[in-house]
Amino acid sequence: MIAKSFTEAIMQMMEEIAKCIPEEHKKAPFKSYLTGGGAVHFYCNKRVSDDVDIIMQYVVAVPDDLFVTWINEDGLLEEVHYDYTYNSTFGLLHEDYEDRATHLATIADRFEINLLSPEDLIISKLVRFASKDEEDITNIIETGKVNKEKLYALAKDVISVGVGFQKNFVEINLDIVIDICDQYEKKP
Repeated sequence: MIAKSFTEAIMQMMEEIAKCIPEEHKKAPFKSYLTGGGAVHFYCNKRVSDDVDIIMQYVVAVPDDLFVTWINEDGLLEEVHYDYTYNSTFGLLHEDYEDRATHLATIADRFEINLLSPEDLIISKLVRFASKDEEDITNIIETGKVNKEKLYALAKDVISVGVGFQKNFVEINLDIVIDICDQYEKKP
């Protein structure tokens, strides 16, 4: 079935993943956390992605080449694929991100889908900080859902204990993000 929107395509993909989760998880649903462009879309409704990045509590045998076809605003067909290569350890992620996540849906009583908080989603983009990441961050900040002080404190905390990246580079990226927050606060 062809999804009528990017949001619907993501949810159809989550339904396919739910089919792979054993019935035993109905007692305690299997938790997942949507991140990347899919999560940005839920906050901003401005960006779509060609893949879905998700952090899962356990390993799931996701079907090979899982994708969903959807109709974009221009009436054209697009595909969104499950990102088999996504690994949350490549970016920054605060150890308590689960506590701040927002529940989106529970599918078949066994697959809980959560959305990273705006602050955690921004933090996850600080290491790579490509132009798409900076645009995503700006769009998230413009929603008015970002607590600048919380973002700064969480980011400084994770930068101080994180490994595998240039701390100075990431701190500069954080300063840029805080400047974007300040610019947004100054807008009438």
